[in-house]
Amino acid sequence: MLSKESSRFSFRQNLGLHTLVSAPLAVASSIPSPLGCDSFDITFTPRPFSGMQNLGKQSSEPFTPRQKDLKAQLQLPSLQTYPIPPNSSADEKEEVRTEKLLAMYHDFALDLHTGMYLTQLTSNRDYSDIHCQLMEDLTTLKLDQSNGRIIEFPLTNVSKVYRIVKNDDKWYSAGTPLPNATPANTEQIVVVEFMRRKLAFVFKDLQTSQRFLICMELLIRRAQQKQALRSLTPAFPPPGAGPSRQCPTPRLVHDAMSRPTPSPGSAGKRDDGTLRLDAFG
Repeated sequence: MLSKESSRFSFRQNLGLHTLVSAPLAVASSIPSPLGCDSFDITFTPRPFSGMQNLGKQSSEPFTPRQKDLKAQLQLPSLQTYPIPPNSSADEKEEVRTEKLLAMYHDFALDLHTGMYLTQLTSNRDYSDIHCQLMEDLTTLKLDQSNGRIIEFPLTNVSKVYRIVKNDDKWYSAGTPLPNATPANTEQIVVVEFMRRKLAFVFKDLQTSQRFLICMELLIRRAQQKQALRSLTPAFPPPGAGPSRQCPTPRLVHDAMSRPTPSPGSAGKRDDGTLRLDAFG
């Protein structure tokens, strides 16, 4: 039997500003299934991101108008060299690699916009499942730690993204040969570093971590380039750049209405009735 709907307060932190917001509390079922699929939660379903089965397939087409709009906004940022996706190789043509990279980028961004659960490695080396979602502006990452705190991380504030490897409680940089490495005791850690905080995401296989690293870096570069473009665009056009759009004030309207209208045939005449020399061309 369902309980009555109640409300709770969630703590929201954004750029050091704390805002107390009220959010509805979901109604719990009498048969809880925290590890199973919730029919009302579209973010807890298996996704192509969670495995390698979709790396070699074509990109899934967006099926909603909103997803089509988001896909149209997700263009690759300007880079001197583009990374090679995990399902491609350096022997392929550049056009083929770019097409696969764009398809992987679109799938990842749409999945992240819908929301996905990831494993986070905390500062005290604990593992916690968090819900990550890319917000509507496609430049802010929202993390829900399931403890009443929702934290927003602007991607424009990311300083760097890198991957490290954990093997038998020892840490190695990416590409370092691992002694006696087995998939059971090896973890791929992708670190998203901000100025004052680091987010570490844990993955079990290499290709999934590479996909997350590449696509996250593309989203970060896109957000930073859009911010740089906005900073170069003046908020107000310079004088003379276009027609004047000054809003008429009541004083201007009164002066215009009280100004005498010249009668026909009086143009070019002085007050005494004589003609001005500049009245004719």
